[in-house]
Amino acid sequence: MKNSQPSKLVKPGIASVATVVVLMVLIISAGALIASLSLADNLSVSGRNTSNRALDSARSGAKDALERIARQRDYTATYELETIPSGCAVPYNGCANIIVSPGLSPKTINVEGRVGDLKRKIQVDVNLDVDGLITGYSWQEK
Repeated sequence: MKNSQPSKLVKPGIASVATVVVLMVLIISAGALIASLSLADNLSVSGRNTSNRALDSARSGAKDALERIARQRDYTATYELETIPSGCAVPYNGCANIIVSPGLSPKTINVEGRVGDLKRKIQVDVNLDVDGLITGYSWQEK
């Protein structure tokens, strides 16, 4: 008498190996996706922080120019201000390029704050009275 059992084309262990391989691929893919999202988020936050530092440098430059105008109403100059030590050395770690326009009122201050490759610009229009006292000013980011 012959054995009438059907022949098995797939052995029992082969199906479980295929399942494990598929699960490993899915887990590795999910891990790679999470890692890439985390990296993108870190780069975004880093860029935002650098941009804010450049804006802080521009604000510091504008405040410095306002102080100079307050001391000398006809003050006119183009200069750099290091907002941190060695900030104007390349790569820029915190530097402001300041231009104070000639004229008495309104007097315009243009400042470009730089950190690394990022630049932020501010324009300040200063109003002076006949005695040279600052009566008001307005800030605008360019």
